[in-house]
Amino acid sequence: MPLAGARDFTIPGAEPLSPEHIVWTEQASPRVLRATRLRTGASSSLPAARLQLRTARGWTEAGRVHALWPSAQETYHIVSAEPGSLLDINAVVLPLDANFEIRLDAARGFWRALNGRQAGVRHGSLPLQSKLRHILNLRAVDGRRARVPYRRLAEELLAREPIAPRDWRDHHLRHKIRAILRRADRLIAGGYRGLIVYPQSRRRKTGL
Repeated sequence: MPLAGARDFTIPGAEPLSPEHIVWTEQASPRVLRATRLRTGASSSLPAARLQLRTARGWTEAGRVHALWPSAQETYHIVSAEPGSLLDINAVVLPLDANFEIRLDAARGFWRALNGRQAGVRHGSLPLQSKLRHILNLRAVDGRRARVPYRRLAEELLAREPIAPRDWRDHHLRHKIRAILRRADRLIAGGYRGLIVYPQSRRRKTGL
């Protein structure tokens, strides 16, 4: 199913990207970096940065230059409305909005990667418990799409032993597997966007 806020895998004038390289738009992901060129009061781009950015895959769309630069740890999406080449950039724009911390972390990782350094711990990484819960969600959805009965899903994903058919009607795992699928449906219907801006999305829900 198409993802809201994500590009198609086809880039004008380039070979199609593989499915693991989803290209998010600026509106969908604060990790898309808007680059610019400061002409006063700033030094030029590092020679090493200019050399590394030559490996980026670029295209022009709606008057903006886009580039995907694959570092050793992740692929960065850089956008610029400046005329000319992305090799001339020497700054990134970080709006002071609710996603500032995520943008700052993406910029920091980009800068470190350009300088041959490890990106470090990523801001907003999901806790292990949350990752395991979302893996369970996806496995449950895959099972339902394969038309696996709910009792079998509960046995495979939640139970340590088989569930007798006579016990299924009032079994506590029957309600739990349905709750898991409802949660998964909410994610598929658009809730996944909250994962892109975690932990800001969690703070918005709690009012913190």
